[in-house]
Order: sequence, then C-alpha cells, then structure tokens
Amino acid sequence: MQHDKFSLFGILVFFVLSVTIHAKPKKNSDSLERKPSKVRQTIVLSIDGFPAYYWSDPKYHVYFPHLSELFQKYGVSEIETVNPSVTYPAHTSMVTGFDPAKHGIYNNTLVDPFEKNDGGWMWYAEDIRTPTLWDLAKANRKTTANVFWPVTVGADIDWNLPQYWRKKNPEDDKLLRALSTKDLHKEAELAVGFPLNDVAKDEIKLKTATWLFHKKKPDLLFVYTTDLDTNHHGFGPGSEKALLRLLELDKAIYDFLQSVGAFYPKGPAVVIVSDHGFHSADSVCAPNVILKQKGYINDESGTYQLTFKSSGGTAILLPVPNAVISPSELEGVMTEILKACPGSEWVSATPSNLNFPAALGVLRTSQKLFFSGTRKGEVFSQSQTQVHGHGYWNTLPEMKTIGLVYDPRGKEHTFQSVKDVFGIVKDLLDLKEKQTKGPKSK
Repeated sequence: MQHDKFSLFGILVFFVLSVTIHAKPKKNSDSLERKPSKVRQTIVLSIDGFPAYYWSDPKYHVYFPHLSELFQKYGVSEIETVNPSVTYPAHTSMVTGFDPAKHGIYNNTLVDPFEKNDGGWMWYAEDIRTPTLWDLAKANRKTTANVFWPVTVGADIDWNLPQYWRKKNPEDDKLLRALSTKDLHKEAELAVGFPLNDVAKDEIKLKTATWLFHKKKPDLLFVYTTDLDTNHHGFGPGSEKALLRLLELDKAIYDFLQSVGAFYPKGPAVVIVSDHGFHSADSVCAPNVILKQKGYINDESGTYQLTFKSSGGTAILLPVPNAVISPSELEGVMTEILKACPGSEWVSATPSNLNFPAALGVLRTSQKLFFSGTRKGEVFSQSQTQVHGHGYWNTLPEMKTIGLVYDPRGKEHTFQSVKDVFGIVKDLLDLKEKQTKGPKSK
C-alpha cells in the first residue's frame, strides 16, 4: 500500500513538474506576440489574374487551401482594378497610387498597329510619369528589391531583376543579365540552381525571392508571379488545368511565405494582391476591319488616321496626332461597328472617363464578347473556342480581384482598389513624401 501511495505521489509530482515546464514556453510565446512598434520589412506579392469569384465561391477554395486559410484568418478584400483592366497599367497603379491617365502606362503594349516595334511591351520604368514606391523608398533611405515586377527595366531599385523578354529563348537570359542590377541575375541563378527568365515557373521566381530576401535584406521587396494568368488565358478560368496549377502555386506561395517568416510579429509586413479578374468570350469583334475598309487604315503605306487599340474586353479609338475627324464621320463609323457587333457599347471620351488622354472614345461590353485588334477577316464572328481574357470595364464583376494586408503592428488598412497598394506600403514603411507628385522629369 505504501508503495502504491509513493507511486501515486511520484506521478503527481511528475504531473506538476510537467505543467510547470510546459508553462514556461507559453510565457515566452506571449512575449513574442507583442506587437512591434514599426515594420522592418515589407513584401508585395502579386498573383497575376486571380479573380475575386475564386474567393467568393467556396467550391474553388480546395484549389488554394493555404491562401484560403490566410484569407480567412487575416481578411481579404474584393478590390477593383483600373481601366484598362490589364497587367501593366494595373501594376503601375499599385506602385504609384494613380490611374493610367496620370502615371502614363496606358496598356501592356504600345500603340503600334503595324508592329514596327516587333510586339514590344511597356517594359521601361522611364515611361512612368509619377513617383513610384521605389522612388519614395529611396528618398527615405530604404532599400528595395524586385523579382519580375512589370515596368521595372531601368528602375532605381537596389537589387533589380526586371521582367523582360524578346524571343523567350536562352538569348533572353543574356538580356536579363545586362538589364538587371550588375551581376545580380547570375548570382541569383547560381544560388537557386535554375535559369531565371520569362518562361521560368513561378516556383523559381519565388525561390529567387526567398534568396533575395535573406541575402540582400531589402526593406521593400516586390514579387510578381504569372503562371495563373498564363493558364487562365490558355485554358480558361475554372478549367481543370488552371485550377490544378493554382493548387501547385498555392503550395509554392505558402512555402515562400514560410521561408521569409511571414505572419509573425517579428516577420515582414505582407501585401498579397492581384491585378484583375477573368472573363470568357464566345464571339469576337474586330472594329479595325471597318476602319481599314473605310480607308482610315492603309496597310500598303503603313499609315493610319484612326485605329482601335484592343485590351480584350475594351477597345480604345485613337487618332494620329492632328487628325481631323468630324463628329458626323465618327458617328457614322461607330453606328456601323455597333450594328456589326451585337453586345458592344460606345462611350465617347470626356476629360475624366478614359485613361488614354488621346482617345476619342472606347468600345466596351458586358457580354461574352472579345475585341480584337486585327484588320483581317470578318468584323464579327463566333469563336470556335472560347477566348479567355480581361481588359473589360473595371465595374464588371468578373474583373474584381483580391487584396490582403498583414501588418505585424496589428493596424487595419482599407483595401478597395489596386491603387491602394501605394498608400498601404507607404504607411507600412512610414515613407514620407519628399517630392512633389507632379510628373517626373525625363
């Protein structure tokens, strides 16, 4: 009996000691949870082409379980993009806080109807007319780093790996080595063990971002992923291939966030954002066919008086400088196009409604219609396969996208538009305006 009592006593002592031992880490854990007074580092991560309806419809959550958990825990907003709802204008609005009309990146590509620039995009930071977050960070003596953020060739970023391509072959790697911060591209590829270029998978970009975060320790890191957008264009939003790729990306993004210590009080602030949603079309309208028929576009001479610049769900009508187009002429052209393309709508330009200053107006639609820039074939046709894209007016529900902010200080942030990224990051890093918001000199 004495032996039994001793055993029971021993068990009781062991239990008390165990509770005491295990209580100590809890105390330490509580101290770790204290909110820091300021943010040390901030990461802005863009997931190109993430539609808000993936979050609002629970059936999709199984394809991004890690992000869904973060969205549920920290809150995610359904946010509005800009017009045109395409990648380069939207990403430039994120880093400037302005609409395209002011920051100057009006589309992904140049107005180049005869492709004299060989399909070149608006890659160059010198075309941005307003101060950017990297400009503001520099003025506040903060360091910056970038993995493939759009419109960053030549940007004043301390460690810059800009998005750029020409032929999407190994020769592009030489271009990137030349355009990146000196020796950085080669150093990154050696560290990660894979080529870094525009055809590299997002997993490689995210591993590069992890290396850059730990090796260079930037105050502000931009990271841009593209594979979801690519799969949506190729196979459609909600398609099996796109969703399975999203499942893979979800894991890669989660691993990246874990690797940088995100979502802990002593870790970085995190902004997760996308640039636009996605929509699918069954028919195609090619308004430049009518402009060519009427002589406003002349393929033989390589000249034009009027041309439509398509963004997918919209098409902006642009004249050459000093072109004289009478209101009656314009009305006649638009009447013919609207008759040929059911579901299209014409909106005349006013000083505030379009983001392309020279535009006469824009064709837009809320239907499953896609505007093509081609000058060949029929004006209107039913597509044999669906055309998947964006560029639709930003009030169309399908163009809504997502935004999340994690502030280790516990502060709440308003997130309603892609343009809000600028103000959010400015607040996170306590960036003070030390220059005017006027256009940058070139």
